[in-house]
Amino acid sequence: MTAVQNRTELAEHWPAPAEPQMVGVDPFFEAPSGFEDAPEGTVLRYRDVSIGFLGRVKQKVRATQLLYRTVNMHGVPEVTVTTVISPLRGAKPGAPLVSYQCAIDSLHPKTFPSYVLQHGVKTEDASFPQIEYLFIAAAVAKGWTVSVPDHGGQTGRWGIPREPGYMVLDGLRAALSHEPLGLAADTRLGVWGYSGGGLATSWAAEIAPSYAPELNLIAGAVGAPVSDPGNVFVYLNNTLFTGLPTLVIAALAREYPTLREVLAEHVDDKGRKVFYEDALEWSPERAIRKMAHKDFGYYCPDLTFEEVARLPKLLEIFDDIRPGQSAPTVPMLVVQSTKDQISPVTDAEAHVARYADGGTHVEYRTDQWSDHFSMHFLSAPMLLGWLADRLDGKPVADAGHTHKRTIMASPRQVGRTLRLVGTLTRVGLARRI
Repeated sequence: MTAVQNRTELAEHWPAPAEPQMVGVDPFFEAPSGFEDAPEGTVLRYRDVSIGFLGRVKQKVRATQLLYRTVNMHGVPEVTVTTVISPLRGAKPGAPLVSYQCAIDSLHPKTFPSYVLQHGVKTEDASFPQIEYLFIAAAVAKGWTVSVPDHGGQTGRWGIPREPGYMVLDGLRAALSHEPLGLAADTRLGVWGYSGGGLATSWAAEIAPSYAPELNLIAGAVGAPVSDPGNVFVYLNNTLFTGLPTLVIAALAREYPTLREVLAEHVDDKGRKVFYEDALEWSPERAIRKMAHKDFGYYCPDLTFEEVARLPKLLEIFDDIRPGQSAPTVPMLVVQSTKDQISPVTDAEAHVARYADGGTHVEYRTDQWSDHFSMHFLSAPMLLGWLADRLDGKPVADAGHTHKRTIMASPRQVGRTLRLVGTLTRVGLARRI
């Protein structure tokens, strides 16, 4: 028996929810007694849900939520959920399974895919995963099954190292073992994500050889990964986007005692309130608004911000959370704007170099006419098309760096983009994709 077949389900079938409820409110998300004894990736509960674009436009797709057993960064058993989406009439026979990692970038469950992708959700803040459903739909339109995990766990540990990879890979294990999905144990698998989702995707690709060697992972496609979260903390200070590293520090403070020591010694009461209370309630959009152009140094009465950022205790954490500590054994595509205002291109270059030095086949594409946000949309057709080629068994191109003024500057990319626009139109009109 394969490892997947040996992962016997303990699953309870729950009814579809009457209305969307988030982690902490909906009992579906609670860990059942004794779950720790199950193998990683075991499905514990499942239910059908309805998907809604922006919460309002009900989608004609099949969607199942799986509560499954996984582990956190310390190896301690936990549960999280993946929302598995496939064509209304089922995936094509032999079609691949792809895990799409959303840019959750928040600690609050109101931003988790398991909540915001459901039809009927009403959110007060903009939600990245709701927009990213457009890219998920493009993959489903190919006849694929797509796993969309809550890769930050139930407390949204955004920026934590390795743990997102465990949760992504265990989500794939859960989907493969869930018999109603009809997926074979040797189904071809891909991982895909952008920005914070690209970081989670990087961790999944890195740890797959050691953590889930039985999975038939074929390739990974990432856009603008946060290639050095510690450097981003410094890079974004006192900018429009100061709120994003604020959320990362809030998450890290719950996992690293040494960071809590730094906050206790060098940050005042106002700053600790931001990290320990306020940030826990913010979506990325709200964090950006609340912290725009604020200097972390304002909260540091005894040292400058630059001095705090160079403290050995912080540098040790920054080293630990930096991806590229091991090299994926599958081909990778990394796409990055040279004018990215969130994740510097120099960090991405170093990330790619770490992978290449470890023997990974990396195709690295950059352009100069986009920024972090526009590249998300412009790169989606390329990332999806490249991933489709790998899952179809087509040969890879030469590894290395290719730079263009815009990644749209090719007939093939234009064609891919037009096909994506067609899918997006069907999503907006609530038509079957």
